[in-house]
Amino acid sequence: MRIRCSQEDLSRAVHLVGRATSARTTMPHLSSILLEAQDGELDLVATDLEIGIRTSIPALVEEGGQALAPARLLGEIVSSLPPQPVEIRTSPGPVVEILCARTRFEIQGFSPSDFPEVPSSEGEEICAVDSQTLRTLIRSTIFAASTDETRPFLTGTYLVVRDGELVAVATDGGRLALRRARIKGAARTWSGIVPAKAMNELGRLAGGLQGEVHLASASGAILVRCGEVNLWSRLISGTFPNYEQVIPKEFCLRLRAPCGTLRDALRRVAITARDSASVVRLTPKDGILVLESNTWEVGRAREELEVQMEGSPVEVAFNARYLLDPLAVIEAEEVTFDLTGPLSPAKLGPSGSDDYIYVLAPVRVYG
Repeated sequence: MRIRCSQEDLSRAVHLVGRATSARTTMPHLSSILLEAQDGELDLVATDLEIGIRTSIPALVEEGGQALAPARLLGEIVSSLPPQPVEIRTSPGPVVEILCARTRFEIQGFSPSDFPEVPSSEGEEICAVDSQTLRTLIRSTIFAASTDETRPFLTGTYLVVRDGELVAVATDGGRLALRRARIKGAARTWSGIVPAKAMNELGRLAGGLQGEVHLASASGAILVRCGEVNLWSRLISGTFPNYEQVIPKEFCLRLRAPCGTLRDALRRVAITARDSASVVRLTPKDGILVLESNTWEVGRAREELEVQMEGSPVEVAFNARYLLDPLAVIEAEEVTFDLTGPLSPAKLGPSGSDDYIYVLAPVRVYG
């Protein structure tokens, strides 16, 4: 292989693709990037067997071929080079040579034949969605996914395409976040559990794009095309919980409050919520919501907030961090908070819309 390309393009591509490599593996090909040169392009591919990323950059291909180079080392080298044309060529060994201006590196690579077979970029079309809409869906739900590997079906985001909607749901058993968006041209009904790592990478990719992101499926995997970038991920096997049954249909007390005001007040009161559950008590009465926290070795805090109330007062306590997560992503000026009892799940979302729903179980407090 012998090619020439832009240092800026190469650095950006190596950084992007390198996020799919595995840092905790004894198999060097899973911490390496495959370079493939052909037809005026240099393709870069990496995978840790759970997710994979492929992208391409323009290149002057003098001789086609493949090379497999350690991702971290390659990234350090390329990012350190001056913004001038870079030449990459392979020698027997397999050795990868990198030349730029008066700089020359020879690094020990691996046999490209060791690189695992990756899915093609083709698959059965699921739908297309605006990149910023997809980013919002991911950002609004991913934090609620579980990190408990004993329940792998909760460690990702459940995506559902049906009736012209794309729905994203994540839950760890104690809370649930759901976001839905209208889409055009959904080819069919589809659902699958996508690992959190893949969803985070997809959200990062979508955030830097304008236009549509295309989703497709193939043999237990989801394939995503974002401009010149292709991402694929295995789907998590198992049955996702019936999330619709978890969402409260009634309430005993409904609160309405400015989103930013509630968020800021909660952040302040949470400063002294330093116990294991970061407990903040909510006591509504006569149009006033009192937020309190008390950790005996730290101190206590109290703040009053004017709210609209409908129903019977109920005192309830929540993990402050879990309550702040949705308030950080809700963009509406006002939120509606439905309480169903001191120990029953509550529902939070933007007022006047059910496009975003957050369900959170209270914590039990004593004394």
